[in-house]
Amino acid sequence: MENTAVNSNMTNRETEAKGLNTEINPLFSILDKSEEFRRLQAGLCGGKGPAGVFGLGEAQRTHIEAALFSKAKRPMLVVVPSEQAAARVHEELCCYYPDAVLFPARELPLNAHSYVQSQELTSKRLRTAARLIKGEPCLVVAPIEAVMQRMAPPSVISAFTQTVRTGVVIEPASLLKKFIDAGYSREEMCEGRGQVCLRGGCIDIFPITAENPVRIEFFDDEIDTMREFDPLNQRSTENTDCVEILPATELPLDRDMRQKGIAALRSKAHYAAETEILRAGGIPQNALSLLPLFVRNEITLLDYLPEDALIILDEPSRIEESARFAFSRFTDNLADVLHSGEGHELQAGLLNAPSVTMAALDRSSTAMLFAFSRSYQLIKPKFLVKFDSRQISRYVQGDTALRDDIGLWRQKGFSVLLYAGRHAERLHDILSDLGTEAPVTQKLGRDIVEREIIITGQTIPRGFEYPELRLAVVSEYELFGSEYRPETKPTKHPHNRLTLYDLSVGDLVVHEAHGIGRFTGVSTLTVDGKTRDYIELCYRDGDKLFIPTDQMDRVQKYIGGEEEKQKLSKLGSGEWQKTVARTRASVRKLAFDLVKLYGERARRKGFRFSKDTDWQQRLELSFPYRETPDQLTSIQEIKADMESDKIMDRLLCGDVGYGKTEVALRAAFKCAMDGKQCAFLVPTTILAQQHYNTLCSRYSGFPIKVELLSRFRTPAEQARIKKQTADGTIDILVGTHSILSKDVKFKDLGLLIIDEEQRFGVNHKEQIKNLKRNIDVLTLSATPIPRTLHMSMSGIRDMSVIETPPEARYPVQTFVVEYNDALVREAIMKELARGGQVYIVYNIVKTMDIFAESLSKLVPEARIAYAHGQMSERRLENTMMDFMDYKYDVLICSTIIESGLDISNANTMIVYDADKFGLSQLYQLRGRVGRGARLGYAYLTFRQNKVLSEIADKRLSAIKEFTQFGAGFRIAMRDLEIRGAGDILGAEQHGHMAQVGYDLYCKMIDAAVKEAKGETVKTEIDTVMEIPIDAHIPQKYIPRETGRISMYKRIAAITDIDSFRDVQDELIDRYGEIPRSVQNLLDIALYKSRAAQLGILNFTVRPEEARFTFGADAPLDGAKLFAAVGTIDGAAFAAGEKIALVIKNKHKTGEEMFRIAQDAVNTLLLCTENAG
Repeated sequence: MENTAVNSNMTNRETEAKGLNTEINPLFSILDKSEEFRRLQAGLCGGKGPAGVFGLGEAQRTHIEAALFSKAKRPMLVVVPSEQAAARVHEELCCYYPDAVLFPARELPLNAHSYVQSQELTSKRLRTAARLIKGEPCLVVAPIEAVMQRMAPPSVISAFTQTVRTGVVIEPASLLKKFIDAGYSREEMCEGRGQVCLRGGCIDIFPITAENPVRIEFFDDEIDTMREFDPLNQRSTENTDCVEILPATELPLDRDMRQKGIAALRSKAHYAAETEILRAGGIPQNALSLLPLFVRNEITLLDYLPEDALIILDEPSRIEESARFAFSRFTDNLADVLHSGEGHELQAGLLNAPSVTMAALDRSSTAMLFAFSRSYQLIKPKFLVKFDSRQISRYVQGDTALRDDIGLWRQKGFSVLLYAGRHAERLHDILSDLGTEAPVTQKLGRDIVEREIIITGQTIPRGFEYPELRLAVVSEYELFGSEYRPETKPTKHPHNRLTLYDLSVGDLVVHEAHGIGRFTGVSTLTVDGKTRDYIELCYRDGDKLFIPTDQMDRVQKYIGGEEEKQKLSKLGSGEWQKTVARTRASVRKLAFDLVKLYGERARRKGFRFSKDTDWQQRLELSFPYRETPDQLTSIQEIKADMESDKIMDRLLCGDVGYGKTEVALRAAFKCAMDGKQCAFLVPTTILAQQHYNTLCSRYSGFPIKVELLSRFRTPAEQARIKKQTADGTIDILVGTHSILSKDVKFKDLGLLIIDEEQRFGVNHKEQIKNLKRNIDVLTLSATPIPRTLHMSMSGIRDMSVIETPPEARYPVQTFVVEYNDALVREAIMKELARGGQVYIVYNIVKTMDIFAESLSKLVPEARIAYAHGQMSERRLENTMMDFMDYKYDVLICSTIIESGLDISNANTMIVYDADKFGLSQLYQLRGRVGRGARLGYAYLTFRQNKVLSEIADKRLSAIKEFTQFGAGFRIAMRDLEIRGAGDILGAEQHGHMAQVGYDLYCKMIDAAVKEAKGETVKTEIDTVMEIPIDAHIPQKYIPRETGRISMYKRIAAITDIDSFRDVQDELIDRYGEIPRSVQNLLDIALYKSRAAQLGILNFTVRPEEARFTFGADAPLDGAKLFAAVGTIDGAAFAAGEKIALVIKNKHKTGEEMFRIAQDAVNTLLLCTENAG
């Protein structure tokens, strides 16, 4: 076992920079011909700096930075003024060097009880720190504030880094303690980064910097095997022999550091809790905000770099200005905190002064990149370099402008490289049609030839021109308007498998036969010496029901309404059966009505739209992001509908921000290209304005006339819009229900797009129905739809579902923190400093105006407005529109922003009383920020000194982790899906779903749809198994009750040999060798499903006898059955009302008779009507 991350074989600088994109090295090698570049490289690598570099625009700066790094083969730090600039520069450098890393600044809360943390931010910073400690030649981009912030010494990070290898001898408990000392949180199950759990002879750990957790298995005290596993299903994926596990915190504490902290906090009463945690050997959650108390050395990111590392200051004047502003804001904040009696004086050491930082950046290997000549302030250059370079303009005028520029470059003897990305072949065809020939190569892996014109399928962020080198490089952005986006790994997106992992004592459950009860635990009962586990459910009036674990497939966690308002069922009263019958009848009617409606629509013929035009292709090429697979599928499905002669009635479902509007606007454009008009109907004026702005932006440069009809238009404008709609001048009309009024007449309406139809009133829905009759309709829904419901309804409702999230460029940094004025002021001022806006979600309407007044006093610099649903519609809309138009900096609002509002400039959200919100609400609220090019911040606050209820505490814990792997995420998503199902099916069906629970409702609708379509609906047989053998999961095998319940559920769901083997493999993988009693459970589950196939109602085994009782509809071939029974030793039919087969065998135990019965079932399966 190694306790250091520094390995000599990883510090070799002669190796090629890890991950360097050598395929586009020609853009680096051509710089060897530039005298200025050679001088710059020689000066920096020879220690003759600092250098002052002029004449470079943004695109050229990242090109020069990447080229310097490529040639120097040593660590390089690019310092930029802000986090926004850091995100942009990092993204662009990733094009040249995919392994470039972003080192963000961390939050600096100073209040005693503020702890602000983000696992993703911690992961990024630690990953970078580890690479620098190892001496890897890595390329780091950091905002100046991150460079000013103090850090733990590299030696501390190294000391708490464990390199774990197979074959090493160490006690599991000892290794677990090392992980906990390094900041890992011990949990019952390992689902998110920074978690560890111990299960018998196995440790599961999710390293803070890893993509997947690792399962470490011991043989006695030796590490036997290590496997990565999937945090979603907990199954192993691949073996590994060595894992490096960094500390889970940036400040792990050794004994000396801990003592320093205790001594510094001893006199501060408001830090009593932190002092106790330190004494107990723990790490306080706010330890990082107290870093100077533990570490007296002034260590920063620069101390992680070797002396000869290259440092690039990208726009040094702006960097100095940002440094001064950050320091001023920090010192003001600290003064406020200390004045209020909170904080600690030594916290002043958290951020170095600008003069100290700039002096540390003044190295002989530093280059300052200026766009223009500037006065030098804190750093004076020792030599100057001036490049001759030019930016390339976008070809918005059309293809002929590009052809003309290529002609001019050709005349000047330039080489022209056209980086067209995925559009290379199309660009070749465009230029060929214009008489310009340029060959296509997917990868340009050679030096550039003089005067050549070539198209490549590679991408670069922006184009540039170097007259000195006679080189012009044009990117996808200039050619088509497509922003460069680095390739990202596909996001793991669980299909929300909500299992009984998520079932806790006290939760409501639904038993298909007995109704809604409360889960009270697992009871172990021993009868006749045989041990079994039973699920204990409590019903109304204290009635109890014990469910054998082999029937757990009939028990579901109740989801479908507000749990606290849901009544428990009364056993034996018949009321549950009536509820089920009522729901089943309603669902059946719904299914038959839908099938009839679908059939009628399919018979009517509509307009057949043309294939895509060149304009359509150009619009789609100009989309600045990479479409998700689901977006592409949805677009194809909608176009196929439009190009057919059937009348389209398609529902497009997808979560907030998943790209539905882009899909819709492509459909609208296609409609307009055929001379037809499109109506875009939305529920609110604000959303109408948003959609109008989006359409105008995307259709810029295209021959499309878009208009907006809303109350914000003057009467004269409204009259003009109506006239132009009637005469066909307007192609696409966006508006609220005003579009439905009788005086709005379309000349030739071809497509109706409806956003959030469920939010319109009854009368408006009736008008929409009349409008829909003979035109194509696309309906958008922002609430995700349950996958099971989607599958059930396919074939009676055309649906496209966008489940894949867009490329997660900058994840929203989510913090859970006690509410305090200092934190709120700091968060608002930080957002205002970058020109942004802030949402404050405050859900107490009565006191919102008082809260707004107190906030104005706290942050007098901010323009503050408030809005809530009890305002008049006009006042609410005016306030929201003013916020959209940047007339306010801060909007205090109720949860009205949960649905639909999209303001890309608002990227900080503070939620007041977050513990009172549901997970799904918080999930949707958080989705409102971080949607533009900026990093989003969400502060989920709860009141100071408040004792949280157990539910609120759990909820906040879930939010704090809020990983996609956590149960919290799955529940939030399922909650949203149920809301989505209600939106699609209507209020009545939503009520039925609430009465019987989501899972049972979905089963009903699936059966009803099959019946309505004329398909056979099989009657489910729930075979009763009476087997006198030990069949349970011992506590020693799976210690946690929730783990045992989950596995009982998995075993009860076995339907065939494949699912049997899958569960068997999972048990071995996660818990080790299977005990006999668990194997018995598996066998019972498999043969229960096989008996059900045979129509067996009762499968009873006792010593010396086994009995199968068949149902009236058993699918057996009589002749085959009688022949087969003759081959089973001791088998005979028994007389009675139902067919029964009895097998007798003297002196056989219950276990032995069960094995004989299994063989008999296998024989009988050959006698079914459809058997071979």
